[in-house]
Amino acid sequence: MIETLNEPVAIFLVIMAVILITPILSEKIRLPGIVGIILGGMIIGPHGINLLKIEGPIEFLATAGLVYLMFSAGLEVDIQTFKRVRGRALIFGVLTYLVPQVLGMWLGRLLGLSWLGSVLLGSAFSSHTLIAFPIVTRLGVARNEAVAVTAGATVLTDISAFLVLAVVLGVQAQNLQAGFFIQLIGLLVVYTLLLLFGLPRIGKFFFRRFTGRAVEFQFVLVILFVAALAAMKIGVHEVVGAFLAGLAINATLPHRSPVIGHVLFMGESLFIPVFLLYSGMLTDPLVFLNGWKTIAIGIGVTAVAYVSKFIAAWVTARIFHYSRAEFWTAFGLSHAQAAVTIPTLVIGLEIGLFSTELFNAAILMILFTSITSPMVVQHFAPQLVNGHTEEDHSPLFNRILVPIANPQTQEHLVTLGGLLASAQQGELMVLNVTRLTNSKAVNLNLQRELLARVPAILNDPEVNLRLLPRVDTSYARGILHAAMENNASIILIGWRGKATLEQSLMGTTLDEVIWGSHLPVLVGKLSVPINSVQRVVVVIPSNTILPVTIGRTMELVSTLSKAVNVPTLMLVDRSYQEKMTGLAKTIEVNQPIEIRQIEGNLLQFILHQVDEADLIVVPSSGSRKIFQSKLGDLPERLTQTVAGNVMVLHYPQ
Repeated sequence: MIETLNEPVAIFLVIMAVILITPILSEKIRLPGIVGIILGGMIIGPHGINLLKIEGPIEFLATAGLVYLMFSAGLEVDIQTFKRVRGRALIFGVLTYLVPQVLGMWLGRLLGLSWLGSVLLGSAFSSHTLIAFPIVTRLGVARNEAVAVTAGATVLTDISAFLVLAVVLGVQAQNLQAGFFIQLIGLLVVYTLLLLFGLPRIGKFFFRRFTGRAVEFQFVLVILFVAALAAMKIGVHEVVGAFLAGLAINATLPHRSPVIGHVLFMGESLFIPVFLLYSGMLTDPLVFLNGWKTIAIGIGVTAVAYVSKFIAAWVTARIFHYSRAEFWTAFGLSHAQAAVTIPTLVIGLEIGLFSTELFNAAILMILFTSITSPMVVQHFAPQLVNGHTEEDHSPLFNRILVPIANPQTQEHLVTLGGLLASAQQGELMVLNVTRLTNSKAVNLNLQRELLARVPAILNDPEVNLRLLPRVDTSYARGILHAAMENNASIILIGWRGKATLEQSLMGTTLDEVIWGSHLPVLVGKLSVPINSVQRVVVVIPSNTILPVTIGRTMELVSTLSKAVNVPTLMLVDRSYQEKMTGLAKTIEVNQPIEIRQIEGNLLQFILHQVDEADLIVVPSSGSRKIFQSKLGDLPERLTQTVAGNVMVLHYPQ
């Protein structure tokens, strides 16, 4: 018999080897990586070869992994998708939650569980994990209504399952003492409000005053575990606090923020896989050999998981007249159980509401659904027709060219470029131009240094990034030539903001780029980290944009709102207000848009509406003469009086 390991180095080696090798082997046979990790835990655990024991380091890391998993679930809640199809998503969400909840409670009572255990078992069936969603994304049908409705329903099922978990854990801990239920609900409401509304303000305040990848990463980790500990102190499980912290951070930082990438990387590469490994170690597949009762439990659990989700998807398809392919795709996406189900099962086992036989049967059910979900989606999703929206035809941020020259300003500029490119699934092209003087290229070492820093600044391998070193006779020519040769859709360029945009740029690089480009140019003085921006303010004075660019301006509003993940305030002249109000109702945003009419002195009105945490954008269009007559020195005066970020988006004539 293999001896159980006790050496810390050996234990850590086995853990890392299993979470490295098993997903690779699993994906080789087209199974999700989590299946391989759970099976690996079964093999090395006490019910397998007993290589590792559950207590000690594994249990400690698994607890951190559980918190990380729930935090990730909160971060992945797509509020924007839910808003876009909220009516139909609400109906499917209610069905795909209530049907499994009721059937799960019926099964629990049939198995002899208490009412509390039966309610918790039903909530475990009710949630679902979009394991197969990358398949619909790869096939380009993620915007199909049935797919969007299923993704939106996930928001409702996950949040509802966690509310049930919170209440069950609180009641279980207090043994139904008088008045406890009311007290628990009250504490949960106060705690939730503090997290969802207080945490974003604290985060913005912190990110505005402290910068640096390490500091930001540590701050999010501290907030995560403070929220988890606070949840425990009010009488609920730490996973509730972690999930709510994920929702709050979801509303605080851009979705593709580098700091979120750091946190998720740590969790997805270590802590969450260890939790899945731990779940496998708890599972005893040989228990099914003990008798027909255990086998019957396994059959019952698996049947409820499939039948309940099938009924919910079938009824929804009948109500909304979905095609056969849409019905089966919705069922395939919604019947996989993992992210919320696994921690619910582990917690139920730990507090004595679930038996070992039930836990083992449910873990095997998770393995089955994790296998069949991608198979069903892979078969039916290619037959879907994608949804059609205006955003699909908006190329403004499709290919963003970002010239960099100043190491002190390039970080904010590149970060914003990456967020904008990700928001429209476009390409970010970072350019550095070295001047050719007397047939010699100068500052080639600086060019290599600047471009080499870009991937580290972005820290997001999913951004479609291209680095463009260039040698040209002047900086402006190099930028304009690179834009034409690489088919750029917009130029994003930095600005010191120390003098009027029109007067000070005569003969300068920025001046030549703005007035010599056939593309829109987004000029930015970015002095505040993008993570600390609390609102986008778009200022549109009288006659500053042409009628043909109004649609592009609303595209700017939509993309910035998604990229920076903050509300938008539009300060518009009376002549634009009706048109802008109508267009604002047609675009898809995950944050509110407010439109106010400009009154009185333009500069004074703007200053009364904004503060240093705002990102101010002033669109303009037309020739140099039109720019000067309509905007004058407004951009420069804004940079002198507002400490925050100021940008000018200029459309060519």
